[in-house]
Amino acid sequence: MSDESSVQCIASIKHWYTEIKSSFENGKTVFIFINTPENVFVNTHYSLSGTGRSQKSTRHVNEINSFEMLPVNFKDKKIAKGQNVKLTQDGDFLKSYWETVKKFCDYDLYFEHETAKPLIITKSGNKTVGAIITNKNGGVILLLPPIKLPDDFTGLHSDGKTPIWTSKAIQFGKSLLNQIVAIDKSLKSSSENTPPPDWINEAQFQLSIEQKYLDEIVKLEEQIVNIQSQIEKNRVALEKNLLSKKLLYENGKPLEYAIIDALQIIGFKAENYDDGKSEFDIIFESEEGRFIGEAEGKDNSAIAITKFRQLESNILDDFERDEIKEHAKGVLFGNPFRLTHPNERKEFFTQKAIDSAKRSDIVLVNTHELFEVVKYLKNTNDKQYAKKIRECFKNIKGEIIKFPQR
Repeated sequence: MSDESSVQCIASIKHWYTEIKSSFENGKTVFIFINTPENVFVNTHYSLSGTGRSQKSTRHVNEINSFEMLPVNFKDKKIAKGQNVKLTQDGDFLKSYWETVKKFCDYDLYFEHETAKPLIITKSGNKTVGAIITNKNGGVILLLPPIKLPDDFTGLHSDGKTPIWTSKAIQFGKSLLNQIVAIDKSLKSSSENTPPPDWINEAQFQLSIEQKYLDEIVKLEEQIVNIQSQIEKNRVALEKNLLSKKLLYENGKPLEYAIIDALQIIGFKAENYDDGKSEFDIIFESEEGRFIGEAEGKDNSAIAITKFRQLESNILDDFERDEIKEHAKGVLFGNPFRLTHPNERKEFFTQKAIDSAKRSDIVLVNTHELFEVVKYLKNTNDKQYAKKIRECFKNIKGEIIKFPQR
């Protein structure tokens, strides 16, 4: 996966692991449809080797599995596909559900788990393809074969472009939802209730009062859907705006992305650069000038001189390109003592780093001070102040930038 996708993938897996585990521990019923596991390689960090122009950056990766988002420890699982299954005695409460979904269910694997009760097993071999895990708090995890929808469940709108669900799909969706709700109620009930079959909803069995409550439920569910959509939009917007906070504590690629976002807010055109030959952490420009940046975060120390060779090499590599007519200005973005409260950080760059910056006219930037600039600009959209910040990058040479007072 790409660097950005790696960060997102790792965060998503951690998020869903926590959500599912929390739901289970707090007495919720969690339905998990067990698909074939997926494996990908994600970037964990970079390391540098060599010196000068021969210096190389090595990308370190780890393999990650989609099942890592599940708080379930399988003893064994094997990929196997088929349809011939039967319900166990413990799985009797799934009869109505299974009648609804069985023609759309092919199992993708069978598995073993120490505490799970088998609910659905293969007709030959009695291999578990569906099971239930419970806890003392009333939490339930149902592990079920995946539902694979047929092609005729989707079609096109009259405009010939917009995809839509067919009436057949909508009918199935309502039946499935009814079954899921019924299973949850059945599991939460102290008695062994059987989930009602689909035919119980036929007109001849309806009570006159039902429609009134059903209509009200539909209205409330529509409101919930709209609210959830608004919440999700706000979550996405919040996540983008919280990117600035990573200037205070991150390193590696996440720190680079936060710096690029900050520079864009200040008014620079900023991005990573990789043309297959040259790779720069950050390249940014505006009418004030053109710059090449390197980013480094240190857990418990000041920023040293390790990045200077890389930065000077990048400036030369950049200048060698035919379309570039003058040397870009070098900027080293440092996040020293990144795990320490910013107010308690004493030394930002080592003396050697400061001396090296003076020798090569490289600008030094503390990312926690850059955060204060971004925080102000996000709150005010002060274009005049943003221009002053860009001019700092242009005018200061070989020193730590002291951003102007507002």
